[in-house]
Amino acid sequence: MMNIEKLEHSRRKAIFDVTAEEFEKALDQAFEKENQKVTIKGFRAGKAPRSIYEKNYGVESLYDEALNVILNAKAQEIYKDETLAKEIVGTFEPNLELSEKLERGKPFQVSLSFDVYPEVNLPQYKGLEVTEAVLTASDEEVEGAVRQVMKKDATMQPKENPVIESMDYATFDFVGSVDGVEFPGGKADNYELQIGSGQFIPGFEDQMIGMKAEESKDIHVTFPQNYGEKSLAGKEAVFKVTVHEVKQEVFPELTDEYVAGLKLKDIATVEQLKESKKKELESHKAESEKDRQIDAIINQILDNAVVDMPKSLEDERVQMIRSQYENQAKMYNIPFETFLQMMNITKEKFEEDTLTQGKRQALFNVVVSKIIEVENLTPTKEELDARAQEDADRQKKSKENLLRENLSRYYSDIAYRKVVDLLLANAKFVPAK
Repeated sequence: MMNIEKLEHSRRKAIFDVTAEEFEKALDQAFEKENQKVTIKGFRAGKAPRSIYEKNYGVESLYDEALNVILNAKAQEIYKDETLAKEIVGTFEPNLELSEKLERGKPFQVSLSFDVYPEVNLPQYKGLEVTEAVLTASDEEVEGAVRQVMKKDATMQPKENPVIESMDYATFDFVGSVDGVEFPGGKADNYELQIGSGQFIPGFEDQMIGMKAEESKDIHVTFPQNYGEKSLAGKEAVFKVTVHEVKQEVFPELTDEYVAGLKLKDIATVEQLKESKKKELESHKAESEKDRQIDAIINQILDNAVVDMPKSLEDERVQMIRSQYENQAKMYNIPFETFLQMMNITKEKFEEDTLTQGKRQALFNVVVSKIIEVENLTPTKEELDARAQEDADRQKKSKENLLRENLSRYYSDIAYRKVVDLLLANAKFVPAK
């Protein structure tokens, strides 16, 4: 007989009575397994009689394995409850429920604790406010896109007035010290940097603006608290900097003749180039603004959803995130700690951020799944077939094979797209402040 108790955080405990007869049968199975592992004088492995085995090792030596037999059998009983089995997440945690010492010939109880898919109380998710999309590319953005096209033809030239301005390129020496002591990696000669690119510690590049060629200056900065090198994190440092040369990018003149020479399809004039880049930017804006709006809506929903989240779902997402980064480190064939230093993050901060992200992702999954259920947004067979056919046409592969290999992904993609369309169709768009 199985009794189910509700625990906190969507956790359940199944309690079972174990009769003396059940335990004896489990001991028989345990003996068959354990007898293969031991050597008893006068007998080949696995051939010693039960009485001889117990005389040498005691019946208690079979208890752990016998309990494993019982717990495995009870787990199967849980799965026979089809309704409950569909809700189980994570792994079973066995517990021995004893009122007194475990003893052969006496009944006892065992239990298995496990997580179930949580109940989700959705907040209001229709009519949520979100700022309107900004879809027009500014003149400055268009000019920046055009300059990116021209960048391949730009040249680096020394400035006539060699005073550093934002986005100039400076060649300089630097020596860093903390409390008057130089630290490893804090020194370089003839280092070239685009000032304003944000590659150095915050405040470093800003203090270089206005410096002239052959000028020296002490630059005072504070390393970020999450700096990869722990011995420097949060420390105040002084860099002695000597500028040698200041250069700037010089672009070609933007003319119809220059644009024609680029040999871009259907683009032969400056105006055509600008119009092309404007359309390209606005196309990207449409996608990014849609992403921004749906992120804003979903975050409102997640912030107000009530979910008694089981830890196993959170742990699963945390481990997936951690594994992704660990696999990246393996791809580069570097230790994980070194990889984190390259990302300029401490292991403690990484674990903290990973836990936060994992919890949020787990919440996202269960909330979106609930919306799919409530709104009946489950993908149809026709929709799944159509998605597989798109990939089959593009990849020149069998639709049936793609559907079999990617069914879970297709299902998730189509269902989430339906959620996005539903939320945006029912959102309240307000002007940006």
